[in-house]
Amino acid sequence: MKANFFVPINNHYICDDLIDISKHKREPALYQWLNNMDDGSVLFDVGTSYGQESSLASSFSNKNIKVYGFDCSLYQSHFCALNKKLNNDKFEFVFAAIGAKSGEVVSIKANSDTHIPSLHKKNVVYEYKVMSLALDDFAKSNQIMPTHIKIDVDGAEYEVLKGGKNILQSSSIQEVFIEIDNANLAIIDFMLSQGFKINWQVNKEQNVDILFSKLK
Repeated sequence: MKANFFVPINNHYICDDLIDISKHKREPALYQWLNNMDDGSVLFDVGTSYGQESSLASSFSNKNIKVYGFDCSLYQSHFCALNKKLNNDKFEFVFAAIGAKSGEVVSIKANSDTHIPSLHKKNVVYEYKVMSLALDDFAKSNQIMPTHIKIDVDGAEYEVLKGGKNILQSSSIQEVFIEIDNANLAIIDFMLSQGFKINWQVNKEQNVDILFSKLK
């Protein structure tokens, strides 16, 4: 995998993240999983942030992997759109809050990570509203079914899964990667009940990365 990225020098998080990715230090199990996807795979990248996984997973020259990225962060989505353009629009990006139902108005609280002198604050907390979208509805309306799903949504994992139950029960889905907050570990039992097994697991301080594979 190889991709181009816009580096926002005023954002230490993204800069540090890209350095770790380039040195193969950031979530190596996740990136090895992306690197091993078969030709013809379809990836739904839920919580795509600035587009790091979407850019890389869609970058192969020797295999065609269709990638759809989803996120509802105004700040990170700006960089995701730039990275999408830098990589010749190889993946699709959808600005929406992925949840259990489509068409609901969801309130999002965010941190500007930007100094605004008139407000005398370095990090301004602000709020906005965005429409929700269920993965099942997106898949049906676009006539596309994912073979792989990556979910990294900081606590909203179960809502994403509830909106994708038809996908989870389909014959198309092969693997689902989820970063699960420690408060939501009941998701493991939910995925097992949907006919998945744990392929591998990486325990971290505040969450756990798990790759689930569909039982044949």
